[in-house]
Amino acid sequence: VHHGLWEGCHVSKNSNHIVQFGPSYDDKDHPAFIEERRPQHDGENFEGKTHYSYFYDYSLDKVTYQEYSKDYPHIQYTVGMAGRPSGPDFYINKIDNSMIHGPGGQTNRDDFHNEADPCFGKVIDVKSLEILKEIDNIPMDPERGFELQYPVIIKKSQVLVHSDHPEKGWEGVEQEWRAVYQGDKVKHGEDDVGPMEGVGNYVERNADAERQ
Repeated sequence: VHHGLWEGCHVSKNSNHIVQFGPSYDDKDHPAFIEERRPQHDGENFEGKTHYSYFYDYSLDKVTYQEYSKDYPHIQYTVGMAGRPSGPDFYINKIDNSMIHGPGGQTNRDDFHNEADPCFGKVIDVKSLEILKEIDNIPMDPERGFELQYPVIIKKSQVLVHSDHPEKGWEGVEQEWRAVYQGDKVKHGEDDVGPMEGVGNYVERNADAERQ
């Protein structure tokens, strides 16, 4: 996020169980990766490279460790990293994918020692869920598998924490959250970087709901 690499990434797959986002791997002229959306890196020249090359050149194309915790299964609307090893693509689980994205869920040569996809977040706000439904209404390109006929592009990605002074906000509008920019230091215990209030025990709350 702080490297600006997610800007310009697009929905690369919209299947029945996930919607996946990622960079272009082989098309330098992909509509999701036009010139003005290319991240800037200290004046370095990336001319002629694909969007994926930005991730690779900064060693951010794969996770360092294929991390997974049973406390955070791939239930509906959670967010996971795609691939083994995972990255840079990520996806949103449209249904409960705890089995197929959990340990031993991928029965292929890339699934070593019952690994699982990292699960690192969850979509929680109503507006974002509405956007997922809107994406589902976009027709598929029959010549490109599960790729959408019209590109859906990430315009901006930010890390948000609770605002120190929500009453000040932006242009007079009170804001509960503020952005953390590259180089900012988040002080532990003062800024709530997660889990957000009311979200930390979603696994337990979901289990209680199912029992009821």
